[in-house]
Amino acid sequence: MTKRILMVCLGNICRSPLAHGIMAQMLPDSFVDSAGTGSFHIGSPPDPRSIEVAKQNGIDIRYQSARQFKTKDFGDFDHIYVMDRQNYRDVVAKANIPAEVDKVELICEAADMGSVPVHDPYYGGDDGFQKVFDLVNTACERIVKKWGGTMDKSTAKLYLIPNTLGHNSPSEVMSKSIGKIIASIDYFVFEKEKIGRSYVKSWCPNKSQDKLNVFTLNKHTSQQDLNRILDPCMAGHDMAIISDAGCPGLADPGADLVLLAHQSQIEVCPLVGPSSILLALMASGLNGQQFAFHGYLPIDKQDCKKAIKKYERLSLQNNQTQIFIETPYRNMRCFEMLIEQLSPHTLLSVACDLNLSTEIIRTKAISEWTKGELDLHKRPCIFLYIQPNA
Repeated sequence: MTKRILMVCLGNICRSPLAHGIMAQMLPDSFVDSAGTGSFHIGSPPDPRSIEVAKQNGIDIRYQSARQFKTKDFGDFDHIYVMDRQNYRDVVAKANIPAEVDKVELICEAADMGSVPVHDPYYGGDDGFQKVFDLVNTACERIVKKWGGTMDKSTAKLYLIPNTLGHNSPSEVMSKSIGKIIASIDYFVFEKEKIGRSYVKSWCPNKSQDKLNVFTLNKHTSQQDLNRILDPCMAGHDMAIISDAGCPGLADPGADLVLLAHQSQIEVCPLVGPSSILLALMASGLNGQQFAFHGYLPIDKQDCKKAIKKYERLSLQNNQTQIFIETPYRNMRCFEMLIEQLSPHTLLSVACDLNLSTEIIRTKAISEWTKGELDLHKRPCIFLYIQPNA
């Protein structure tokens, strides 16, 4: 059985983040969150002093993001632990029924430690944060002990399922075992829901789309929403992340959820599939022992030129292949800038439409490339280059 626990203080940057981290570590199979009664720190990370104290005690709370307590939290959580009397008054004032009030307790009272408040250390020294940690840690230990010790670890898994790099059939480039796993899962995390649902259907045409429980994860996903995506895993259900193309966690926001899964002690299972970055590197003939992926080059033209030259210097200094991608409609501009900015003997590789019938992979010295020889407009590309030693 899992529990849903909410820790509450005033601003959600000092005390409740520590309590959140401590209880989450003690009960890895439960869903633990934190909030503040005030709104002045919404979206902020924990206080650096809280982060440091947690780190010194083997807990990572850097991923947390402050939010304000909401009335819906009464329905979302089984237990709401507040740090002091004022927090208690502010929280119960939002309750609509007695059952909601019953969920709220002073954390030390819930631990049978009396009406001891957890004082706000914000305006004090660093030692105040350690005192908060020690007090809350003791309270959490006692609460867990009252529940009968640590809870059983969930056996649920988070699968990282690769997608195709184009519109070809997934069975042509991936193991059929992926289809079996998709058939067994009802909880999915997609970058774009339409693309994700279509991909599931391509593997399992008879799987009811109405039964899919879908979460979206992209650059617009807030930390608060990210923290809730793994709820089904915490409750014992297998989940799967599927990116729009290629492998989850590589050049997409799936990495944030994977890190959170590790922090929540959820087993992560990566499955084999195409990665445009690795395929391009494999086929480039450039150094596959040392390489660096930089994502996107700067949009500003002058900044982009500086970045191209900077990475070229790094390639020579470290004998390191430089890899990056570009938005498809800016491919031609990028390609032309590379030809203009890179040294004549620098090797440039362009990999376009990987895994498709229109695939192009070419590696040549800059002196051999001409501006108009490739049409890359609106086609997915990987660019790689390295300046060889003279």
